[in-house]
Amino acid sequence: MKPWFEKEILEGDVIKFPEPKEKVIQMPNIASYPDFLTGVKDLQNRLSDGQISQESHDRLYAELIQRFMKKESFENPWFLRESPSKELLQMIKDKLNDPELDEKVLQKVLMALEGGGLKQRIQGVLQNDPDAKKVLASVTEQIFNAKPTTQDIEAFITAYPKGLVNIQALLEPGKKDWSQIFVGYQPDNHMSRVVERLYKLKNQGIGPAEVCLSVLSPQIFHSGSRPGAGDIYIDGAGHFEIKASVAKPGRLFDGRKAKVDMNTIQNVRDQLKIEKTRVNLKDLIAANPKQEQVVALAKSIFRHVGDNVAGFVNAIMKKDEASAKLEHTKLAYTNYQTMSAAGEDKFVGIIFMSLNGKWSNVIRNIDELVQNLAVGTIYVASPDQADLFPQTTFKF
Repeated sequence: MKPWFEKEILEGDVIKFPEPKEKVIQMPNIASYPDFLTGVKDLQNRLSDGQISQESHDRLYAELIQRFMKKESFENPWFLRESPSKELLQMIKDKLNDPELDEKVLQKVLMALEGGGLKQRIQGVLQNDPDAKKVLASVTEQIFNAKPTTQDIEAFITAYPKGLVNIQALLEPGKKDWSQIFVGYQPDNHMSRVVERLYKLKNQGIGPAEVCLSVLSPQIFHSGSRPGAGDIYIDGAGHFEIKASVAKPGRLFDGRKAKVDMNTIQNVRDQLKIEKTRVNLKDLIAANPKQEQVVALAKSIFRHVGDNVAGFVNAIMKKDEASAKLEHTKLAYTNYQTMSAAGEDKFVGIIFMSLNGKWSNVIRNIDELVQNLAVGTIYVASPDQADLFPQTTFKF
């Protein structure tokens, strides 16, 4: 027996499915392209043939760039295999089908695509400096995080072997702007951003600015490369200490080397019946100390000056706070220099640098120090031994 639909439906009554008027277009699969240029050519051909719209082309092109930014080999990137580097900028303009494209956008694309090759070139010149070689990855990262263009990188590579620190300006007395100290430094350019990033870079006991100066000059070495009586060594000039402020001014103090006699300080404070935890010069003068007590305090703080504490002691006994501040600062400098000595070798001077002010200054003796330093509150007792040494706040 035939089924009902064969009985009741005639052959002419069968409705056929409609056939498509045009072939279905399959959207490009970005992951299927073996290399960048193949993807670019395919997208442009599809756009020309009307298979995809301009909007789809732009979206897929952006995805293509993202793919090869992440997965392209840094050792052998596509543009080195398939196009001369000098023609790359024009090629990208052509491929983007927009000759008026913003140069800044092009530079960002170029840096993204060419990053690995440029990093290798940067590291090639950095490796010739013993200080930079020790922190190669960190320094390279800071240079690239400073938002360079390819021209910036080329300029850096060209200038680096000659040195990017003006040694003469660095060692001349008086306040110097960083534009005088660092070659090519201008407000908010690549060099200024590199300097400011390297300034804050520290490495295994090497403090702020030490890495920056030693990496950017073949004449400057930090203490890890040239141990001695200072934080850095400058060829032809000697050893210098670095006092580089970041968040706040530094002090004439080194916690690794300083050995303050905290027990004697506490005993004197108890004898004078001073209840305050932090004792400043006013507090000390108001307590009417005996001369031997002031001598004991001075020697407990400045343990590398011998018996040469008379100037400070006499000022306290005369209740002359201003003179006591001055004498305290002189003692701090002498103590710091002697404490840092390596045998008979002492540091030549102290280079002060300010991140916030973007200035540098150098002093070579006590007179230059007191002429420039703005001495604030001085403490002779505190739980924190750093408080017992003057802050390096300058008068300018």
